[in-house]
Amino acid sequence: MISSLLVPSVADLASWGGVGFAVLIFIGLGRALTAGRTRPEVALVAGWGVMCLVLTAWGVAVPLSLHGPAVALAVLGVVALFLPTTRLGADDWRALGRVLALSLPLLAVMASARPSEPDTFLNLLPNAAYLYDHGIFPATGRPAVHSLLPAAPYNLQLAGFVAGLLTPQFPAIALIGFNIVLQLAAGLLLARLVAGQERNEAPGWSVTAFGLLLATALNPGFVPRYHLSSYSEPSVMVVLAFAGYLVLRRDRAASILLAAVLTALVEIKQDSIALVLGLVLAAVLQPRELGERRRAIVLRAVVVAVPSATLYVLWTWYVHTHFKNPDVELTWMPLAQWQWGMLPTIFRQIVIILGEKIVLFGLLVAVLAVVVARAWRRMRVTVGQRAGLVLLTVTLLYDAALIVSYVGHFSGQMAADAHSFFRYNTHLALLLMVTLVLMLREPARAWFETLPRRGRTSLSALAILAFIGCPVAFLPLLRFDLETPQRRAWDLAKHLAAAIAPHDRVALILPGDGGSLFPVLDGLLRMTPPRRPDVVLDDIPRMPPNVFSGLAADRWALISCTPADMPGVPAGEAALFSRTPDGWRLVAHWSYPAADKGRWSRVISLAPLCLSG
Repeated sequence: MISSLLVPSVADLASWGGVGFAVLIFIGLGRALTAGRTRPEVALVAGWGVMCLVLTAWGVAVPLSLHGPAVALAVLGVVALFLPTTRLGADDWRALGRVLALSLPLLAVMASARPSEPDTFLNLLPNAAYLYDHGIFPATGRPAVHSLLPAAPYNLQLAGFVAGLLTPQFPAIALIGFNIVLQLAAGLLLARLVAGQERNEAPGWSVTAFGLLLATALNPGFVPRYHLSSYSEPSVMVVLAFAGYLVLRRDRAASILLAAVLTALVEIKQDSIALVLGLVLAAVLQPRELGERRRAIVLRAVVVAVPSATLYVLWTWYVHTHFKNPDVELTWMPLAQWQWGMLPTIFRQIVIILGEKIVLFGLLVAVLAVVVARAWRRMRVTVGQRAGLVLLTVTLLYDAALIVSYVGHFSGQMAADAHSFFRYNTHLALLLMVTLVLMLREPARAWFETLPRRGRTSLSALAILAFIGCPVAFLPLLRFDLETPQRRAWDLAKHLAAAIAPHDRVALILPGDGGSLFPVLDGLLRMTPPRRPDVVLDDIPRMPPNVFSGLAADRWALISCTPADMPGVPAGEAALFSRTPDGWRLVAHWSYPAADKGRWSRVISLAPLCLSG
């Protein structure tokens, strides 16, 4: 039953414990960076950036395990949480406690969330598992890495690596947990902005709940399938928002924190470099304060960018010198093959996507239009307008980079479809929310004060009840890993893992698979208990006329959906065969869990799972 899948296992709880450990370590490091002059949610992201810079520099420079420097930094982070100058104060713990208490329903719903989505198993989790298993970055001549992009940026995976320092086995859901924590941290930041930047005390219960809603349910770019998963989208979205907020501050501590936050951002995804460049340019273009020189603003922005630029150069050098195959990361086509003629088609498709996703893009365009109009009319520059200028700069540069990538990287059909244009633009969503809060909080506060006391109390209670109730009310949307195709894939992997040995070779016969089910099964076998990281898998996406011909090298054969004419096996089931000296022998066959009647996200091919539609 689905209800039983909502109960977290011991491994799930261990993974969440590892995430909690990593979060505290990062907060301690972030606090140490500014001698305690930062709030815990900002310290979390800054400390993560420090960890990424040190571990990447170590892993690039020497072929030794990352465990040594990771443990050293962990000790430093723990010590910082106890030192009088850097430990969290009572208001900090109160703010974190309110976030945790309000988030308990969400955490309970997501506690047993399982990795899903093909991209998770193509490179995100395999890269994290490689760090856990070997303690080093992959390279030519090192242990095999079962990843489509083993040289993709590793900042998110390094967070999972730190979480795994305390877990007895690979924490497969650590990336999900860390992404959720980051969004809760963004909610706390938004709550503070709603309450007023000048206030140091913990935001009240209702304001905290409202901030958490702004970061999740009311966020126009929030898509549970992306943002409650192991994908990189939520981490990029959150870190971009924190960086944009820090650009608005001019104090020395903010500059230090911004340098660390940009370091966290730059190596989450390959396209993150465009966001970092946009933020640095936005910092350069910030309006001058009284007595401030433009030269000083430019110099500060350049200095702030040094750590992230260093990390980017280090990793780029490592990839180009330690891998023989350039396709270990996303690569550009030769300039002569760039598809400039596709631009009209790309722009037409982008316009269609803008209309289909009007909630995000309509709000984004409206805010940017207001920003441009105020700048054109030379109206008084407020903090909201400054935030809008940051959003405008980053949006223009980032979307220009996306369009160039369609021309110079994506295949013809993917370029014509403006592949994932909406998903990539969700990276801007929380920076948009920061901008909206700063632009609207004064008039919104004035309106709120005009309400009768009963009305203010009702709205405050509504914010709390909405955030607490949403996870339960919208559970099917949040737990997309419980959809029928996902459950059937897990069922296949469970039966197969129980039968095979760690180094066996298995033919996966997946009739009708379009290349989506195989990576899921591959990832589930290698990265979820009981792990089979060294299994050899052969992908057979169609049922051959002679089923077992050509499988002489395989020890096992799994047919994901049996045909009607197979003797000894009912049609529409899964069947496992083993090779013996006398030929192939049926070991087991089983029916799938019943299909639910809901709508499925269709990210896994249905036919090989005996599903229609």
